[in-house]
Amino acid sequence: MEFKRDRFNGVIIDAASLPDAPQALRDAVDALVALIEHERLALAWITLPLSNAQGIPVFTAAGFSFHSCLTDQLTLVRRPFEQAFVPFIPTHTVGASAIVINDAGELLVIKERGTTGFKLPGGHVDAAERIQDSIEREVLEETGVESKCESIVAFTTKYPYQFGKSNIHFICRMTALTQCINVLDTAEIEEATWVELQAYLADPCNSLSNRQLVSDVAFSQGLVCTEYSANIGLHKKQEIFTAPC
Repeated sequence: MEFKRDRFNGVIIDAASLPDAPQALRDAVDALVALIEHERLALAWITLPLSNAQGIPVFTAAGFSFHSCLTDQLTLVRRPFEQAFVPFIPTHTVGASAIVINDAGELLVIKERGTTGFKLPGGHVDAAERIQDSIEREVLEETGVESKCESIVAFTTKYPYQFGKSNIHFICRMTALTQCINVLDTAEIEEATWVELQAYLADPCNSLSNRQLVSDVAFSQGLVCTEYSANIGLHKKQEIFTAPC
C-alpha cells in the first residue's frame, strides 16, 4: 500500500495501491497505523471509490472515520488524537436566481409544479461551474430564454438548508438575448412567462420576500465580473466581482 506525506505532516493513501486480498489489506493498514503512531504523524486520509467499498470496514476498524462523500467515492480520515483539527467538509450549497427585465419593462418569472405564485428563474450552481454560466444555464432550462449575466445585485444566506448545510444564493441581473418562452425543464417548471414588473410586485400570490427583494435591486448596478491580468497561475480565481468605480 502506497502513500505520500502532505505538507501538514499527514499522509494520503493511494487507493489504487490497496491489496485486493482482505487479510493483506488489514495487514497493510495495521502497518501504516503503526508507522503513523511511531513517527507521530498527523491526519491520515483515504478516498475509496465504490469499487473499493469492501475496504471500508478495514479502515474504520483501524480508527478511520467518515469525512465526506460524493456519488462514487467516500473519504475517510484518521485523527492522531480525538481533538485533532480536521478541515471542514463544504459548509454551503450555492444557488443563483435571475432578474431578467426586457425592453418592455416585463420581468421573466416561473411557476414550479405544485406551487402557487411566480418566482425568479434559478437553481443550484453545479460543482466547478461559474456563477455566470450557472444562471445563464438555469434561465435557459427553465424558460427557454437566452440571457447574459451582467452583475450580482444581492445575495441571501439560509440555515439550515439541504443536507444540514447553509445556503448562499446570488441574485443576478441579466440581459435577455431572446424573448420566446420555451420551457425545457418541464418536469419541474409548470409555466414561464413575462409579467409587467409592477403587476408582479403587487400580486399577493407571489412570495412577499421575493417581491421586496426584486423591488429593491431590480435596477441596481451591482457587482460586475472583473478580469485582472494578475489573476493567473495556481491560485487563479474563477470569477472576481467588484463594484464599478
